[in-house]
Amino acid sequence: MADVDPELAFLESQKAYNPAGDYSNMGAAGSADDDEEEYDPAFPSYPAQDTHSPSDQSASMPPDSAPNTPPTALDGAALKPQPADVDAPAPSKQPRTMGGFVVESEDEEDEEPVVRPVAAGSELLNAPGVSESPQRSLTHTPNTIHPPQTVPLHSAQDQGNSGASSSTLVAVNDTAPILASAVPNGGTSAPDATKPGAPEMLSVEPAKQAAAPITQTAASSLPKARLAQDRVGILEDRIAEDPRGDTEAWLSLIEEHRRRHKYDEARAVYDRFFKVFPSAAEQWVEYVNMESDLDDFIRIEKIFERSILSSPHVALWTTYVNYIRRRNPVNQDPGSQARQIITTVYEFVLDNVGIDFHSGKIWLEYIEFIKSGPGVLGGSSWQDMQKMDTVRKAFQRAIAVPNGATLEIWREYDRFELGLNKATGRKYLQEKSSSYMTARSAVNVLENITKGVIRTSLPKLPPVQGFDGYDQYMTQVGLWKNWLQWEKDDPLMAKDDDRALYNKRVIYLYKNALMALRFWPELWYEAAEWCFQNELEKEGNEFLTQGIEANPESCLLAFRKAHQVELTFEVEDGEGALFRKGEAVRAPFNTVLDALYELTNQTKKREDHTIARVKENFAAQQAAEEAARELERNSDDAYAGYEDEDADEDAKRLKQKEEGLKVQLQAISAGYNAQVQTLKRTISYAWIALMRTMRRIQGKGRPDAPAGTPPGFRGIFAEARKRGKLLSDTYVASALIEHHSYQDPAATKIFDRGMRLFPDDEQFALEYIKHLVKQNDATNARAVFEKMVDRLTQNPENVARAKPLFIFFHGYESQFGELAQIVKLEKRMSDLFPEDPLLLRFAQRFSTTSFDPTTIRPIVSPKAQMRPVMLNVMPTVEEAPVPLPAQVQELRAVSPPGPIHSPHLAPALLPISHSPKRPFEEVDNELSQPRKMLRSERGESPLKGAAGRRLDAARRNQVQSSGGVNNMPVMSMPQPLPREVNFLLGIIPGAQAYRETRFSAEKMVALLQNVDFARAQVQQPQMQQPIQAPPPQQMGWGHPQQQQHSMQQQQQQQGYYR
Repeated sequence: MADVDPELAFLESQKAYNPAGDYSNMGAAGSADDDEEEYDPAFPSYPAQDTHSPSDQSASMPPDSAPNTPPTALDGAALKPQPADVDAPAPSKQPRTMGGFVVESEDEEDEEPVVRPVAAGSELLNAPGVSESPQRSLTHTPNTIHPPQTVPLHSAQDQGNSGASSSTLVAVNDTAPILASAVPNGGTSAPDATKPGAPEMLSVEPAKQAAAPITQTAASSLPKARLAQDRVGILEDRIAEDPRGDTEAWLSLIEEHRRRHKYDEARAVYDRFFKVFPSAAEQWVEYVNMESDLDDFIRIEKIFERSILSSPHVALWTTYVNYIRRRNPVNQDPGSQARQIITTVYEFVLDNVGIDFHSGKIWLEYIEFIKSGPGVLGGSSWQDMQKMDTVRKAFQRAIAVPNGATLEIWREYDRFELGLNKATGRKYLQEKSSSYMTARSAVNVLENITKGVIRTSLPKLPPVQGFDGYDQYMTQVGLWKNWLQWEKDDPLMAKDDDRALYNKRVIYLYKNALMALRFWPELWYEAAEWCFQNELEKEGNEFLTQGIEANPESCLLAFRKAHQVELTFEVEDGEGALFRKGEAVRAPFNTVLDALYELTNQTKKREDHTIARVKENFAAQQAAEEAARELERNSDDAYAGYEDEDADEDAKRLKQKEEGLKVQLQAISAGYNAQVQTLKRTISYAWIALMRTMRRIQGKGRPDAPAGTPPGFRGIFAEARKRGKLLSDTYVASALIEHHSYQDPAATKIFDRGMRLFPDDEQFALEYIKHLVKQNDATNARAVFEKMVDRLTQNPENVARAKPLFIFFHGYESQFGELAQIVKLEKRMSDLFPEDPLLLRFAQRFSTTSFDPTTIRPIVSPKAQMRPVMLNVMPTVEEAPVPLPAQVQELRAVSPPGPIHSPHLAPALLPISHSPKRPFEEVDNELSQPRKMLRSERGESPLKGAAGRRLDAARRNQVQSSGGVNNMPVMSMPQPLPREVNFLLGIIPGAQAYRETRFSAEKMVALLQNVDFARAQVQQPQMQQPIQAPPPQQMGWGHPQQQQHSMQQQQQQQGYYR
């Protein structure tokens, strides 16, 4: 009862307030409808799990909306003040007590509510007739007896949302027991009305009538707020609102129960937690530790039965081994029964998690446990020999598994073998050295692959792209996929020798990855698909089943599961067999549809609560500002002459704030509407997939099929229409199935029905027009087109939506219509879409998706239009030199003259010139002097022989025919590469030097093409001259190093070296 003291202190602190005080300054809040009490839709009271307290839930919310309301901030200790008009204080109703608890029954619903101002904080305690002794609430928090305040609802929008009439009186603060495990929380932080001075500041009537509808709307949507002391209730509300996302609330609630020594409540929370996170191994370990502290061994064994097989986690299995060794002490076991049990458990554990990268500690403990058994290593008795064989077998198994302790295990094995017999030990070590080396190399790779991988077992929901945490989450997904791909590549070479081990390692890694990425459906799909490809159907079905349980809203997993059931279901004859197969295939579809419908409802409720919370905050802010202004008016006598001027300023300021509030609410609604629209489209496509599947299995069917008979795709379509939240895509798919599969005229009726349901959907109208065109019904197609286009073009914002309709109908009229219709349609398109080129619109008449004849330019003169580009023919010395580019000329003007004609320069530093005999050959592999080429190497000169004479004659004839102007293509002199680039290209190894990595020459060329060498050389600062090296000795002239040394000396003297 350690938690009672602060609550009692809180109760005692409230006794200073008098609930029977005079509130004559308040307006009357009652009306003629006070005879019949209605529960407030904004603040529903929720029944306890094991009690029969009434529920004040909003009429606008379904009964299952409790887990879907937003959470409350921890500091929201008091309810927000609601303006009310009270002429006289109404008598309070004495609450009923039973066993020290304040209770209510359904018989009290017709009693008159107690009307009391919300602004005063004294209504919390000391109501007339209430016992002076503190009463404990069902949530172990201070009693909050709030007399209800009746507020009339006048907003028609609120009536439509809540289902209440305009004359309905709702109680703002009904007293009801609040059970933490059943009550959602949607309140927000508000000014504390229980503090001294709060009644004077907040108990004022509203001065602006415009703020009343906002306050009423907020009151009709938000549930009751909790006190800050009700930590358990607040955490329960957070869990109810977001069970899969708010893991911190789960863990904090468990810790709170354990701190209060309420272990039964902690166990109940653990059970609920593991239904959402069944593979959270760290929490299973914490659960076991809690029961171990309580010495409840029966519960511990039940926990292990539920957890270990579903969580391949080394820490959890290590806890299991430790528990077994604790319960079976070997020092008090003369019959060796305990040792046999422990040995069996070790074998079981190593068989399940012995292949884990972090299982080295378990292997070492197992080996040490075997060594501590009866017998002496190196002895001659049968028991000694048996122990030696068992230890050797364990060592040989352990060294073949890549884990963090592989090197340590190998060293222990080496000492073990050499300690028994060096000759036989070397023999065994040599035999197993290959397995050890394979495992050792795998360990080195694994250490790099797993760097950065977070091997947690408490998963998180994937963040939305563009929001916080998305990049980190996708990084983890990529790291896990790289690890899985490495394991699939079979680094241990077990795929051919031991296929079972290979499959076991891949499946084990998939299970570990899915513990961290439980809410990533693509990984579940990949795991199942890999199992099916490797003939592991049982494991694949388990992955799909568990993935659907973790992600019930995933269409990917549901469709894959339905496909697998349809593919493997036994074929039987008869209508009953078709019905059974259809039900089996439909089960995954039902799961995903139910989840999507529930998620849509939750999204709408979040929108309502968010809007209500914003309006409530706005109303509270306005009330506080008005209270401050009223207080200032009453306290300042000099303020009397400025009421009208300040009133105008206040009205203007209020109008601006209301406009800002309207914009904020529109943005909130737009964001939620986008989410709802996406969910509706997903629901529609799920129904479409189910209709197509049922058509394959059960055929056409009928919409009113009796129970036990196959409904077919028509029955599915009828059911989809009943459940609602469909878009036009469902109607289009159903109509096309009727048309293409059965040539049934019902397709046109479905399109007609869809046009009435979706009159502004241009995509549906386009599909309808296409269908009518296929039916050769051009009259109705034009009618649908004109009707939809007229509706869209009336609003300038929707003109762009009509463009696909115009494009399709323009193509149809161009192929099968009259010219007058085509011209008229193009005129309308020009007026609506002036940005489109006229040439493009005209060419669309005659083009198709594969060919446009208006863009073809025929070849009229091959001689003039198909002149070949002679890139390989280099100009000769007789031709005039081509002027250098401007950048090169500027560079030469800035640079000092260098030894261009020096015979000592390396060929890479000489400018590229035209050879009178052969084209220049690029040398990019070395900077040495060109050696004298043999005749067999350079081949015949192009200017010698018959070929050279013919080429020269052709060139001369072309010059004469062009009037003395040479039209032969002349290649401009390429810009010389800098010395550093030539050096870089020269040190690149040849192709024979590459084994694993390939050098991409294309990328290097592309890189050099994009570099502006001229600008880089001009902007390059003057470098320090290098230290002059002594000339090499014993090198005759002509040696490459001697020539390079002489070249560097000349460059330094003339300032050319940079």
